[in-house]
Amino acid sequence: MGWPFRERVIGVDNEFVGCNMERKRVVYQGVEMDSEWPPYIEGAQLDLAYTIGGKVYDRIRYGQESFDWGVDSQPCHDCAFIKGQFHVRGCDAEECPLCHGQAIACECPYDRDRGWGT
Repeated sequence: MGWPFRERVIGVDNEFVGCNMERKRVVYQGVEMDSEWPPYIEGAQLDLAYTIGGKVYDRIRYGQESFDWGVDSQPCHDCAFIKGQFHVRGCDAEECPLCHGQAIACECPYDRDRGWGT
């Protein structure tokens, strides 16, 4: 499964050929997205905390971040979540609850054995 907006197309000999933009689209929570994306949104809402350096931290919901992403006028630009929801892990807009930087790029010692995909 790919990101919500495109799927990698692999050709002969496992070579990357391009992106398939012909995926089925749905409207979910008022946002158009790939038909396979809604279960990711629902699953992320059950994922309430991160373990960082052996300590548990509550995740930060879209709209409660330190940076104003324009939450009152649009869904998340990366994962299409709406105000009050948790981002999917790996979303580039999610804020780290420890250092308040970008969760996917900060150097905090996340326990990535759960929820990140390995």
